[in-house]
Amino acid sequence: MTAAHFLSKTAFRLPRRHARLSPIRLVLLAGLLLAGAAAAEAPIRLNTHQQAPLSFRKDDGDADGLAVQVVQCALKQLQRPYSIAFLPWPRAQWQVQHQQADAFFTATPSAERDGYAVLSAPILPYERRWYLLKDNPQTPTSNDFKRQGRTAAFNGSNMDDWLREHGYQLTSTPPNSEQLVKMLLNRRVDAILGNAYVVDALIVKMGVQEQLRSELAQSLPFGVYFGKAFLARESPQFLSQFNRAVQACRAK
Repeated sequence: MTAAHFLSKTAFRLPRRHARLSPIRLVLLAGLLLAGAAAAEAPIRLNTHQQAPLSFRKDDGDADGLAVQVVQCALKQLQRPYSIAFLPWPRAQWQVQHQQADAFFTATPSAERDGYAVLSAPILPYERRWYLLKDNPQTPTSNDFKRQGRTAAFNGSNMDDWLREHGYQLTSTPPNSEQLVKMLLNRRVDAILGNAYVVDALIVKMGVQEQLRSELAQSLPFGVYFGKAFLARESPQFLSQFNRAVQACRAK
């Protein structure tokens, strides 16, 4: 409930003793009501998913990561309370689409998401990359590879849709990037399309740098998708204020 809505509802229930308040006292009373409404403002419900180093839970349960830090910094600058839930990526988006959450991150633009949400300013630079075994001579951009190459991307990402739309043979959509890398190492697919932040970190963690190679597929903005229903309840300036705060936080 917005502060203006709270005020309009409350104003009609003022006790009779306030009916003859002076204009100055009415202004003071209105200010107190607005302050009370702001103090009781519900936290912005943010969804993300476990995807180190972008977003993950530390051992103490607190959210952390390169993307999380920028979002937290921006909302703190705006003095807005918030909560962060870690969910499977398809569910994180579904909840925003069905108004069970207010925003999800970290996300790249898509026409489907644009139907129910609005993307913020970029919170991080982002590369979408092909990963192949070093002994695989295939080129992912070739027509032969499109016709015959077995590819995979994790479920709920823009990457699985992108592969379908561009004529690739999408053979698997596991729930996370770690399973993608394992599928590639086990030669169950010829190439995977992945988030460079995440897959590069996994490759180092698994110690398989000498077995794999990568090629740039796309450079895209990475932002926060705020649900249109949420933005309709907010001040018209909220998104522009958030975007300015993001730019300031990225500059630190």
